[in-house]
Amino acid sequence: MDIAFSRPALRRWPLWHVALLVLLPVLVHLPELIGPFLPGHITSDPLSILSVATTTRRDWLEGGLLPGLPGWIDGCAGVIVQALGHLVASDWRQGILPWWNPYSGVGMPLAGEYQPAAFFFPFVLLLGLPGGLLLMKIALQIVAGVAMYAFLRALRLDGRAVLVGAVLYAFNGTYAWASDGPSQPLAFLPLVLFGIEQARFHKGLGGWGWLSVGLGYLLLSGFPETAFLVGTLGLCWAVLRLVQQPASARLSFALRILAGGSAALLLAAPQIIAFADFLREAWVGPHAGMMDVSLPRSSWLMALFPYVNGLFFYGHAEQLDAWWAMGGYTGLVVPFLALVALFGKRERPARLMLAAYVLVCVGKQANLPGITQLVDALPGVGRTVFYRLCFPAEQAALLILALLGLDDLCCATSGVHAVQVREYFKRPVVWAGAILTAVICGVWWLNAPTRAALRTYSHGPVPSWGYEVASVLFGGMTVALCVAGLLRAGRRMTARGRVTLVSAGLLGEALVLFCVPLVCMRPALPRNVPLLQTVQRELGLQRFLSMGVIAPNYGAYFRLPSLNHNGVPMPSAWVERMQHDFGPDVNPVTFDGITPNRPDGQFFLAETLAKRPEIFEKLGVALALVPHGFPLPGSEALAPENRLKLLYSDASADVYRLPHAAPYFEAGAGCSVQAESRTQVRTQCAAPSFLVRRELMMAGWTATLNGHSVVPMFEDGLFERILLPAGQADIRFNFTPPFMVWGWADFMAGLALLGLGFAKKRTC
Repeated sequence: MDIAFSRPALRRWPLWHVALLVLLPVLVHLPELIGPFLPGHITSDPLSILSVATTTRRDWLEGGLLPGLPGWIDGCAGVIVQALGHLVASDWRQGILPWWNPYSGVGMPLAGEYQPAAFFFPFVLLLGLPGGLLLMKIALQIVAGVAMYAFLRALRLDGRAVLVGAVLYAFNGTYAWASDGPSQPLAFLPLVLFGIEQARFHKGLGGWGWLSVGLGYLLLSGFPETAFLVGTLGLCWAVLRLVQQPASARLSFALRILAGGSAALLLAAPQIIAFADFLREAWVGPHAGMMDVSLPRSSWLMALFPYVNGLFFYGHAEQLDAWWAMGGYTGLVVPFLALVALFGKRERPARLMLAAYVLVCVGKQANLPGITQLVDALPGVGRTVFYRLCFPAEQAALLILALLGLDDLCCATSGVHAVQVREYFKRPVVWAGAILTAVICGVWWLNAPTRAALRTYSHGPVPSWGYEVASVLFGGMTVALCVAGLLRAGRRMTARGRVTLVSAGLLGEALVLFCVPLVCMRPALPRNVPLLQTVQRELGLQRFLSMGVIAPNYGAYFRLPSLNHNGVPMPSAWVERMQHDFGPDVNPVTFDGITPNRPDGQFFLAETLAKRPEIFEKLGVALALVPHGFPLPGSEALAPENRLKLLYSDASADVYRLPHAAPYFEAGAGCSVQAESRTQVRTQCAAPSFLVRRELMMAGWTATLNGHSVVPMFEDGLFERILLPAGQADIRFNFTPPFMVWGWADFMAGLALLGLGFAKKRTC
């Protein structure tokens, strides 16, 4: 049955819409924001929860009203985004270009590692503030909501659908579950789509400004895999709009898209060049080959009912694999309304394209033959962790499709009788319900082994079956609201009432599911200040080794050099040295000292530290931090002068000194060394000699010796070595990625091109 639709003309942005999009993320996180000013405050800060130099050790999932991690599914939110981002912000605050990280491993690139998002202004600067990780998440949610609002208005959707869609995107499943790198590019996808819509109707010079800004921020946001995968949705949207352009306008539209992409690449050139330089000398682990891994069986049901199997990392080992694979969730209402929207007529090609995009993503996640090979044919896609990192792009496509369905309801002529509206949506609702029911039955069957195992598992105040029942009841209730809004007939069912019911289902599900992990927030653990002070006092320029006392990369947070690290890519020279010193089973990604890396489950670092401390001493390791009472068997076989010396002990940690640790700066015989910092040193030699600096040698390191430029050589295949003249020498070391002069030149060209992109436009 056909009914007429009316579409109001676009008006200026209502001020209260903007205020809502800005204030709602703040209000949701308000208890944590004001927590530091209250006694016994609760927090989601990984710095406390991951037991980073705290005075209390406990189960990392315990402490909140419910067990689980409070708002981040991956500890990389702490050990990478927070720890390395804090170092980036600190460097910028001190006027230092954040090219190098001397505090993780034996030194490694900082900007070139990419995930620290060294040029992600102004967001990365928030990580230098107390609670910076939460502040950055709130800021990105605000940007995501406002950007989606702009895009949906450009599609000329009804104002109610625009506002609902903006709120839904700001509180999507990825933001609910991730504060690590994969969530950072997400805010800028709507800006890319908005830029494409702007370029679509532009005539004359310019028209690609917002497209350049959106693509530029995707490139600078710190996680290239997510940026790449959500960018594929932008590419599909651009191709769709190109095909829809009149033949006479296609060339100019394509040129505007190319200009926008070129400007974005130029603006991000310093970051891209630093990354490309690092890749030449980097180990990239599994990303070196195809990664055709399918989503675990349990994850399919969790995408629709996020907490059906419990909260973050609830349950047994099989369930943990499912949690690690999740990059977000869709919920139940958005897919239902997206299926209803497939029957709409307005923007019909866009609806079909979005549906096809989601189906292809799902096929690749399931590793279906044919679809997997088709997707892998796209350059670079097969090397990504697709099954996890495609969730943001899937969510965005489903959400846009669902909002087109909500727009259909909003724009029905107000004079149409309720029975007519009901008849119009009856067939779409029946088909959507049947398809969604079949999908739920299928994924419920896939999840059966996990549910059977969880029924024997008890953890926390809610039994395992409680999560299942609550998920089904809540999902059914929200879908029922939407069905009532679409199909209910009667005199009291006004057009506004219908939109209200459907919007309540959408917003209610999104906000409740988003807030569930926040119930897992727990009181902050007190920081072990005496321990940190001891390490800072005793360490100097040398390194420490931690076995869980200070998590990997948090040495960079406290500006204390640590041999531990977490991340990928890693310098290949350092990976080769680790495999040589610690065996082929060493994990180059998570070098934390407490992860069993041997087949027998032993902690290889503890055994090596106890029996062969000289391996660490050659790397400049002077201190070892171990949990209090942690066994170090085998040290009794060493001579007394070669054994570890206990320096500090408390209820949570013991600090040992390695007796013969190599110095950070070491000169030959007859030389004295006076170190002023990690990059400045003064020597006095009776005859020509050499200086060894125990910092990773890579292309980009240079030194000035008494004002003359020199290039360091390799020492021991890993560190830096320069020749010294007789007499006094003042040496300064500096790292700048090669070809960076071109990076800055490209950046300036990108700024000029961006200005042209915002040139005054004339629209048709």
